[in-house]
Amino acid sequence: MSSIAHGTFVIERSYPVPPKRAFAAWSDPAQKARWFIGPEGWKLIERALDFRVGGDELLHGKYDAWETLFRARYHAIVPDQRIVYVYDMFVGGKHHSLSLATVEFHPEGKGTKQVFTEQVAFLDGTAGPEGTASRERGTAAHLDRMAPLFSA
Repeated sequence: MSSIAHGTFVIERSYPVPPKRAFAAWSDPAQKARWFIGPEGWKLIERALDFRVGGDELLHGKYDAWETLFRARYHAIVPDQRIVYVYDMFVGGKHHSLSLATVEFHPEGKGTKQVFTEQVAFLDGTAGPEGTASRERGTAAHLDRMAPLFSA
């Protein structure tokens, strides 16, 4: 049996748009599809987004020989203010991790300060600090891909 490792991280980003527009990058399927993707070379297999409390999200893709599967359920949504969801991550057909994620949108002048907090339990023997650092880098890459949405 693999041991469980836990980790927590917080990523803050400032965007030059009001919270309503930053929130839409998460809630609108077309916008989310532009930034919530795998790394270069990753190929989409399936995507679905039912953005509502109790709704599900699915992102299934392939990178080299590895398939990744992200399955989320939305638990709390306050438009333009907060999103709370739980997600499972599968890598290569194995249940890699389970996470609680919170996204907060705070007015910051004419823009938005977005605060992303994740609490993760790695279920496949992934080491805590190394796994958490890797997950944080991957999440930061997603959030960095949001910025071009707001420059148009």
